[in-house]
Amino acid sequence: MNIKSLLIELIKFKTVAQNPYELKNIVDFVENYLKNKNLIIKRYEKNQKHSLVVLFKDTKKPKIFFVGHLDVVDASEDLFEPKIEGNILKGRGSFDMKGPSAVLIQLFKELSEENKVFDIGLMLTTDEEIGSQNGVEYLLNEEGYSCDFAIIPDGGSDFNIINKEKGVLHFRVISEGKSAHGSRTWEGINAIDNIIDFYNDISIIFPTEPCGDVNHWHNTINIGKISGGSKVNIVPDYCFAEIDIRFTEPWTIEKMKSQVLSSIKKFPNLKIEFLSSGEAIYVPEDNEILKLYKSVCERVLNREVYFTLEHGATDGRFFALKNIPVIITNAIGYGIHTNNEWVDLNSLETLKDIFKNFLIEYFA
Repeated sequence: MNIKSLLIELIKFKTVAQNPYELKNIVDFVENYLKNKNLIIKRYEKNQKHSLVVLFKDTKKPKIFFVGHLDVVDASEDLFEPKIEGNILKGRGSFDMKGPSAVLIQLFKELSEENKVFDIGLMLTTDEEIGSQNGVEYLLNEEGYSCDFAIIPDGGSDFNIINKEKGVLHFRVISEGKSAHGSRTWEGINAIDNIIDFYNDISIIFPTEPCGDVNHWHNTINIGKISGGSKVNIVPDYCFAEIDIRFTEPWTIEKMKSQVLSSIKKFPNLKIEFLSSGEAIYVPEDNEILKLYKSVCERVLNREVYFTLEHGATDGRFFALKNIPVIITNAIGYGIHTNNEWVDLNSLETLKDIFKNFLIEYFA
């Protein structure tokens, strides 16, 4: 089986969050595909989310971890039937990230068959699209896995290297007011007003648009959800909002949390619940492993590749929290989370060649 046929099989599994049966089935399939005396395969499950760790050596800290996820966002039934048009394969997860995961699976299978025993690991999970708490975060924090460097083909396109990724902080603000008739506002405390006042207060530290930065490499804030009130003529006594902050280095989770808490203290009727977070990623361009990877990549492609930025979050945030450098990259594709998602099959083969050549040189 090659990458193309492997990817076709992977896409057929309807691995959405609400289908634990298929999440288990796809991990069963990969485990069976990789069974080999040269590979150590370990299974994990937390809250019906299945994970697989594949190693050449019995260790919890290989030099390098390759990281992929086999879950996808919801889609119509037809998107789980892959379609091929020339060198393009279309289907849910073809680019995010069953295609790149097929590369990693095939890479480990080939290395094992060639008796190349590198000190590397493969981490495959099934909950990345809903936060990774039962996947990568669990494997690192509860099972104790670690590494010197992580490679995650889950960001960008065209083999460029993401060495900067924004951190994320999600939280819920709860406002408790006092109900009154809408015509007698002075007798109540408007819970929605409290949320708005807080949001206006904390927003002062964030750049406004247009910001003047073509890359928008700055902190951002967004109210993603707000709910409160029951009728137009009643002063609302309850409201909550869920807020999404993205931040760049040198900001950290703790520094941003401190900023949020200092603002919320000004509003005694507000309470806060932190929902999720991820540290910003920054790997300097002169990092020796990064330089080696870039050099190998350019040699295989016979052209230059570039360092770039990522505004969204990947599983790299959990490695960054432990000060583990991360390479984030990808093959050629488009349409993540859309009905037109596709991947270039030749580029997947090229990505495997890049990874293979990098490992040979790194462990030389």
